[in-house]
Amino acid sequence: MQLVSTRPDPPAEDLALQGTPLSVVFAQGEAIERVRARGEGEILLEPPYHLSDDDAYLVIPEDIGMELVDIAEDGDLALLAETLRDGLLVIGEIVRQRGGVVHLVAERAVTPAEALPRLPYGATVVVGGGEDPVAAVNALPHVRVTVLGALVDDDSLERLLRAPERLGVSWRQSADAPDQSVDPTYTWSRRAAPGRVGIELALFREYEEWVVLLRPVELVAV
Repeated sequence: MQLVSTRPDPPAEDLALQGTPLSVVFAQGEAIERVRARGEGEILLEPPYHLSDDDAYLVIPEDIGMELVDIAEDGDLALLAETLRDGLLVIGEIVRQRGGVVHLVAERAVTPAEALPRLPYGATVVVGGGEDPVAAVNALPHVRVTVLGALVDDDSLERLLRAPERLGVSWRQSADAPDQSVDPTYTWSRRAAPGRVGIELALFREYEEWVVLLRPVELVAV
């Protein structure tokens, strides 16, 4: 999947969002575009919305909204590219105003499609060096987003290491686990060079809250 954007955005490095949990919120496309053009401003949010502990958000057009999980489940790279092109990464604060109206006050904003290629990975994990790579990945502090979930499991890690590019489930609760209500984790990964696979995006869901990580980890085979 090629991420293409011609919009002038501030340097992605200024936001330093690699590995930062981004709370997913929703807004009308016109509201997103107005803030994108200025790099700051207020975005009227559509429910549901959740506060980010890091004041970091991924704003997705409302017409995509709840279909985000379906996009990941179906492995639809074209729709993911559209989401990253039309969405917005925001550092800012959610403010509730009179009448229950909720705005995201953006201090800085950048298009995900522009930011992602310029971000470094949050960590590098060696595969084939003797250590269990699944345990090593899931032990990274910044990928421990949900209480019971994880970033990868054995089967999914093997598949994403083989595939040039993959979007789909990367962790699912085992069939014999006592709690089967835990949502799966989804990742988009792609091979950057021989022996190097980057997890470009991870999507976690816990209850009604969605959290995205950008470039959480690069896997390097030895």
